[in-house]
Amino acid sequence: MGMQAFETTQEIALVVDADAELAHWRSGFRELPHCRSLRWDEVKPALKLGIDACLKANGRDLTEMVEELETRYQRTGNESRLSWSQAREIVAIVWVRIWEQSRSRSATAALAPVPVGRMTLGLRAR
Repeated sequence: MGMQAFETTQEIALVVDADAELAHWRSGFRELPHCRSLRWDEVKPALKLGIDACLKANGRDLTEMVEELETRYQRTGNESRLSWSQAREIVAIVWVRIWEQSRSRSATAALAPVPVGRMTLGLRAR
């Protein structure tokens, strides 16, 4: 996946090192909801979808992308035992982590909201 950058409509430059992000999650993926008994290959599609969702959001909130993400997960997550409702939680956790990291790196981001929506209530970045 590599390093990818995206500018949102809120003029926040979002830079994600997808490989580093996946490496972070690989070391502790079994601590994610519903993942205790899963293999890495079963969790990885949901994690990659979360990373990709951040990059392709184009200023949209995660809740606005749910149907699109579900369709994509149905195509890419077929090697996983995670249902979409379980994978959706993981996508949201990844989303929160990436946006919070981006916000902490940006001097002006303290003024910009993190676009996580209702889907991530109660979820915190690791």
